[in-house]
Amino acid sequence: MSLKSDIARALGYPYPAPTDDFILRAGVAEDFDSRVSLTDRTPVLAVGSNRAPEQLRRKFGDHAVVPVTVARLAGHDVVYSAHMASYGSIPATLAPSPGTVVTVSLTWLTPAQLHHMHKTEAVGINYDYAVAEGLPIEPVAGRPSVPIGCYLGRRGAVVFDEAPLALTEIHATNRRLRSLSQPEVLARIHASVAGPKAFADWLNALIEDRGARQGLTETLAALYSQPINLPAFSIPDEDPLYPNGTRKYEGAS
Repeated sequence: MSLKSDIARALGYPYPAPTDDFILRAGVAEDFDSRVSLTDRTPVLAVGSNRAPEQLRRKFGDHAVVPVTVARLAGHDVVYSAHMASYGSIPATLAPSPGTVVTVSLTWLTPAQLHHMHKTEAVGINYDYAVAEGLPIEPVAGRPSVPIGCYLGRRGAVVFDEAPLALTEIHATNRRLRSLSQPEVLARIHASVAGPKAFADWLNALIEDRGARQGLTETLAALYSQPINLPAFSIPDEDPLYPNGTRKYEGAS
């Protein structure tokens, strides 16, 4: 990628996504096909870029079949997680928000796809994989009623002015939190931590340097974060997909 395209990818998060159910097939979002069975697939909340066809294509290539259904989740919102992704974006995580109803997606993954998604989400490093039953969620009728997975940020939410920041690009009704777009949240972080360095130079250096990204993540976690408590979710004690040797988050997820 060029410098311009690298920065465009960082600023474009969480990327455009259909407002209706779809199936990623041959790298393209097609109309949902009810003949595709969801019975042997695990539903996983997609609260950020995993709801977007272009991101799913990056992760699974042109040969995977990934059904995605749109749902509404009550009592929650989608906020910025206190870490930076490898491509320079501040990614999303779920947070409680009484009275808010947020639009999310469910990716329906095979066991092999879930295993791969764990790797792309840096489970045990940036996220924990947790599951919940009985969420106040309204998917389209007729889907299997099974526990729902979600990737929860290990360092909590990015906080400025004493509150988490919601993602402007994610639709919600009765939103209680202030929302910022990806360019706006990156600009706010840049103004807080980068000193005189120009924004584009700062962001490009972070994209190119893993150590610099880790340093920014540590700064966000130490100075600009707040724990998130989601008691409905629990991390499976015996998750065969959890990377061996990683320490699971203990405390508020």
